[in-house]
Amino acid sequence: MRTCARGQRARARLWSRPRFARLGVVDPRPRRDGRPHGRTTARDAVVRERGVDIVVDESTFYRPESAQARDLGALLARSHGRALERGLDACDGTCASGARFARMAACGVNLRSVTCVDVSADVRDALNANLDAHVRSRGVETSCAFDDSQRVFARKWLAGELYDYVDVDGFGSANFADSALRIVRHGGYFYATSTDGRALCGQNAERCATAFGNSIVSPSRPSVNETAVRVFIGDVVRRGSALKLRVTPVFSLFHPHGPVFRVMFRVDKRTELSGYDAFGKDSKHIGFVGYCDACGNTEVIQRPLVDIFGHNKLSVDDSRARCSLCAKREPSTVDRSSQLAISGPMWIGSLHERETVIAMRSEAEDLGWLEDKSAARGQLSLHDLLHVFEEESDIQLSKVSHYFRTDELGRKGRARRVPPRDALLDALRARGFAATRSSFDARGVKTNASIDDVIECANRACVDDDFICIV
Repeated sequence: MRTCARGQRARARLWSRPRFARLGVVDPRPRRDGRPHGRTTARDAVVRERGVDIVVDESTFYRPESAQARDLGALLARSHGRALERGLDACDGTCASGARFARMAACGVNLRSVTCVDVSADVRDALNANLDAHVRSRGVETSCAFDDSQRVFARKWLAGELYDYVDVDGFGSANFADSALRIVRHGGYFYATSTDGRALCGQNAERCATAFGNSIVSPSRPSVNETAVRVFIGDVVRRGSALKLRVTPVFSLFHPHGPVFRVMFRVDKRTELSGYDAFGKDSKHIGFVGYCDACGNTEVIQRPLVDIFGHNKLSVDDSRARCSLCAKREPSTVDRSSQLAISGPMWIGSLHERETVIAMRSEAEDLGWLEDKSAARGQLSLHDLLHVFEEESDIQLSKVSHYFRTDELGRKGRARRVPPRDALLDALRARGFAATRSSFDARGVKTNASIDDVIECANRACVDDDFICIV
């Protein structure tokens, strides 16, 4: 089928971008030797990731910015596969070109079998090319299915076929958790994805409530990226709890190029009520987060808030959702601006599991991946990312469900001047607080200090140090 001139120009701009040149992508556009327009063959484009040549064509969805997410998945699979003598059984519900399994096999993951699922049969050529070159050549058993992932997962569950690792890189708010969790062996992992940034960041309240368990997110608040990930985690945990499973995040990733929210979950059999038990007093990891527009304070609320739904704040006379810091400053004054903007229900536990992150870092060191300090635009290098994951999993920060943005500290006179992020981190640590940069925001500071302490440290850092402060 002949493509239109407008589509040809769009592809020409796409494949001429510098990012593809850096990745060693071969230009698949029609040449001047008379080759026809239209669909290219599987050998027309080759992308290199971590030394692995991956075949892509026009039928396969491929994003070079997602290479880091594939790095993390391969590192966890490599670590988990070491504990399985029989080898790892893995399933990719949105395989496209099969890049994930090609990467895993090439970096030495102990694979026993892989199942590739994609809704489009047009990816067959590129998929088979990659499986032949990297997976089947290593003696790994492979199977392919070109159907909707939900149907395939249902058939696998009915047949009793389970996997140690299930990856679903879906689009938008399409949720595969209900069906994917059923085919994960106890002790296995589920790599979930959401790219519906508008819903998770509170810009589409109806979609957020529909797709993510009636959750609400107060829009345009600081640390909204972390709030979005926590809402996403809370929804998957709830779905797992309904299946009598204990679902726990072991690392959480945010990339701005979608935006893309990716979370790796460990799936275990639930032996007791845990995580999501109707927000009762025994619930330790599910709750709400409130943000005060008046002072910038953020606090966790773990009591039933069934009368909160939507983006409006509670009525002024309802003190249950009033900022605790403002209440101490002016106990006799009721100010609407001190009412908390509520988001939730969401996961309020740790976003990363320290032991898992350390194991992944060890695998990356063995592979030599940490020596490469390059990163896509808006991302940290793998070396820095794993370091921040490890710091964010610190026990003192595991219950902190937000971060502070340095540019927000100077608003409304909260801080006279704002020092650079690293100087503020040093000042907080000198005061005995746990503090690290945020993996969700380049300007983010994650700390267990209160907003008053953060502002005091910011002002002191500007006085003590001789540098130009952010104004």
